[in-house]
Amino acid sequence: MRRGIAYSPIITHTPQFEEINQAVKTDDFDSLAAVLSESINRTAQAGADFAIMPSNTPHIVFNETAEKSTIPVLSILEVTASHCETHGYKRVGILGTKPTIRRALYDAPLAKRGIISVYTSESERDLVHDIIQTELIRGIYSKQTCDTLVSIASRLVPKCDAIILGCTELPLILNEENCGIKVVDTTRILAHAALDFAIEK
Repeated sequence: MRRGIAYSPIITHTPQFEEINQAVKTDDFDSLAAVLSESINRTAQAGADFAIMPSNTPHIVFNETAEKSTIPVLSILEVTASHCETHGYKRVGILGTKPTIRRALYDAPLAKRGIISVYTSESERDLVHDIIQTELIRGIYSKQTCDTLVSIASRLVPKCDAIILGCTELPLILNEENCGIKVVDTTRILAHAALDFAIEK
């Protein structure tokens, strides 16, 4: 006999993307932290036990946001670095937006686990950022774009054990098959970490 299925209640609040994007573009981190803190506290007021921010770049202000939160906030950076440690990676390539790369968001979480961060050239970082901003976040996934990103990733392959897809849009176009190396899907890892945390709660 088939048993019933239970679903945990999930509370979501989505801040205005343009507010976040503008704050990141202008390095207005006080405004960014304020927007994210308000969003998280709204979920707390609605009954959430903990929160996640399923996006890499806003973690520029993770510490400030988490400190102001009335509930625990899981870090996509920490759970991703923990995943890399668990899988025995010693050197990992990192792809993402310019703010994520420029501010080396993954360096400290990886370094404290003895893992070395490996980056593409500056021109390639700019190209990846432009592709994310002008195509991927708009739902445009062309073969030409895929080939370009795979080509950039391929130059990291000889230097590392895996590649962190440090933007939540990248796993929609890059994977282990087309990259030819283990890829670390930060979105999926955060989702699993949230589930584990919820079960423990």
